[in-house]
Amino acid sequence: MIPSLQSEDLKPAASEERIVAVDVVRGLAVLGILVVNMWSFAGQASVPPYDLTPVNRLATLLVRFLAQAKFYPLFSFLFGWGMAVQMRRAAARGRGFPLFYLRRLAVLLGFGLLHTILVWEGDILVNYALLGLPLLLVRKRSDKTILILAVACILIPVLMSVPGPGSAVRAWQASVVDHLRRGILAGHQGGPPWDGGYVNSVRQRAISSWLSTVDVLKWAPHILGMFLLGLYAGRRRMLTEKSDHVRLLRRVLWGTFGLGVVFNVIFVVASGRPTLFPPPYRELTSRGARTVAGSALSIAYVAGVAQLTRKDRWLARLAPLASVGRTALSNYLLQSSVCTLVFYDYGLGLYGALGPAVLLLLSLFLFRLQVAASRWWLERYRFGPAEWLWRSLAYGKPQPWRAESSPHPTISSSRGRRRAAPDVFFDALALMGRKLVFIGAVSFAIVAFCTIGLELSQNSRLPLGRERLTVWEVAGPALEDSVDFFEGLASGDLGRIPSEIPGQQSRPVTGILAEAFAESARLLALAVGSAAALGVAVGAFAAIRRHSILALPTLTLTVIGVSVPSFLLALLLQVGSIVFYKRTGVRLVLFGPDLGGAKSLLPRIVLPAAVLAARPLAHVTRVTFIALSDVLEQDYVRTARAKGLREILVFWHHVLRNAGVRILTAAALSLRFALGSLPIAEIFFDQPGLGVVMLHGIFRREARLVAGAALGLGVTLLLINMTLDLIYRVIDPTLREAGNGGSS
Repeated sequence: MIPSLQSEDLKPAASEERIVAVDVVRGLAVLGILVVNMWSFAGQASVPPYDLTPVNRLATLLVRFLAQAKFYPLFSFLFGWGMAVQMRRAAARGRGFPLFYLRRLAVLLGFGLLHTILVWEGDILVNYALLGLPLLLVRKRSDKTILILAVACILIPVLMSVPGPGSAVRAWQASVVDHLRRGILAGHQGGPPWDGGYVNSVRQRAISSWLSTVDVLKWAPHILGMFLLGLYAGRRRMLTEKSDHVRLLRRVLWGTFGLGVVFNVIFVVASGRPTLFPPPYRELTSRGARTVAGSALSIAYVAGVAQLTRKDRWLARLAPLASVGRTALSNYLLQSSVCTLVFYDYGLGLYGALGPAVLLLLSLFLFRLQVAASRWWLERYRFGPAEWLWRSLAYGKPQPWRAESSPHPTISSSRGRRRAAPDVFFDALALMGRKLVFIGAVSFAIVAFCTIGLELSQNSRLPLGRERLTVWEVAGPALEDSVDFFEGLASGDLGRIPSEIPGQQSRPVTGILAEAFAESARLLALAVGSAAALGVAVGAFAAIRRHSILALPTLTLTVIGVSVPSFLLALLLQVGSIVFYKRTGVRLVLFGPDLGGAKSLLPRIVLPAAVLAARPLAHVTRVTFIALSDVLEQDYVRTARAKGLREILVFWHHVLRNAGVRILTAAALSLRFALGSLPIAEIFFDQPGLGVVMLHGIFRREARLVAGAALGLGVTLLLINMTLDLIYRVIDPTLREAGNGGSS
């Protein structure tokens, strides 16, 4: 008689018992699985990368090199590691393990079958549930035996790829399953799962659920081998925080990384251009190299994360992945549910409509939402919804639902180690990395919104017989045009614009944008630079004389300067220059083309620079006055003076440095003022900069011209803000501390 499971003695691990590195690795695996599966969801998995445009080719090669065939082995490794932990906990409580493990696999099999038939035909849970059974047979074997079996299983697909005997085995396997293959393909006459409605999709998924058994020898031994490697690592307790295997993990990291990179290069090249290799070796350079590279790099990812999470700084950065890792099953099921609704016919029907570059951005965006949702959920509940159901069925009773008192043990610093001193150079690089990623996302958004806006204006009149256009009929072409824009930008060719003057040749868009950017940069540099320098000088002088009669007039003038609209100031300056010419016969500046050799007192750039400098000058002066006045009243300034320091040293080292962040922030904000007024100043005074180019592009419906001009303005502002953030940390060391904007 089989003893019943004592569920009250066996229960899931509490939050404080969880291992940070494992949760982070599991979260990383969820990201990798999403990135790779997105190609299958969208119908791009079999598209050769060298038939794509440069940006899409780069995205495809990046995914193949970093993610493809690396994360299902990673999940497999964690599956075996989890079995070792469960065995150890069952033994510690004196309870039987096999019955509990079988119930756990049975529940996982149920999840997998429902997921396969109702949601997505690419499910992996069924395979994990079935391949988990052989682990029971080796659970009591020695560590050496398990390690040998793991390596042997991983090498089976490699040996099957070798010319000669491997070819014979592949031919034998194909002959054995040929009738099954023909039956499955015949059942697909009703159409693919992504077309024909939800009922047809369910029918086709039920038929194709057996398709993976056709090539079982090519993938099953690999997964089983990674199960065994995870079981071996779990039994040796290699990933625990107090592990004695730190040096071993470091050697494993660099060894598997080097091995994986070599074979990964072979795999990526062979998958894109198989004709580069002789026909007998193509299977070896594709599937064989993929198996070795995937196994090696997945182990390198595990060892790398285990090393990084031992450092508090990296622990804080990787903590969001741990939240996803704790709800990995729920997130995996959510990914396929959402993506099939986006791409399949019974949803938005975008199958085959998006390129790899857009798919990569979509994957990162969806995962970012999952990070936020996972953190929000774990603040309130102990498990993810699928994890709670799995554990409740496996343990034979409903598990606690509400969160424990410490919902995020992965981000606490309770390990007794002192926080390391901040590394300024490292923090600067990390800041630049985050900012550059943000700039890349904003750049794509700028181009996409410009393109969509012009697309909407061009489609304001509906075709005959149409009452409305769908969102994708407008947004789809615009997003593809945005990807094409960046491809052209990377190659330096954004097309040509026909000339408005008959008889003149068309001009390249990149040439127009380069000239306009240089003109706008010159104008902005003169305006903002002079405004900042003069504003700091005037504000500092007024602050030093803050108790004199100068204070009130200075503040009054700054309020007036900020309040006067740019177009009104431009109009007043233009009218004033005309009146001056009528009364004196002398031109202050020249408007329009210089005909007849006319001369002026001032360079043409002075008046538009004065318009752009007005609000920045007033703002910088006002902020400088207030900031320095506050600092001059501080006790440490009085102490410095009392010690006999020279006034210039007190002002430079103690006053100006402590007010520097506020003054630099005012200068950055003044640049935004100037950028907002740029088109007005350029149009009023006929300056051929980005503002004029963008407006002309809007009038002529030239999307690339508009997007390029807007991108130039936006990226310039973002790069300046990034530079200022770095300067802030040099001026004010407190900003480098955790909790004040620095890294923890």
